[in-house]
Amino acid sequence: MSRASLSPSSSGDEEEEDDEGVDGYRKGGYHAVRPGDQFSAGRYVTQRKLGWGNFSTVWLAFDVASQ
Repeated sequence: MSRASLSPSSSGDEEEEDDEGVDGYRKGGYHAVRPGDQFSAGRYVTQRKLGWGNFSTVWLAFDVASQ
């Protein structure tokens, strides 16, 4: 398989989305998270979003307990 066949279409008809949009943040959808949010009784503090997919978002978090 050539590398070109793995590349997304460059026809200009399709636009790549930068994020998951607001529609996914509803009951049964994504859990709204912002940098600085704390989880597990303050042990983890979100730093920044690393990425997203069809079923989840991935966040970098700092572990306060173990530094």
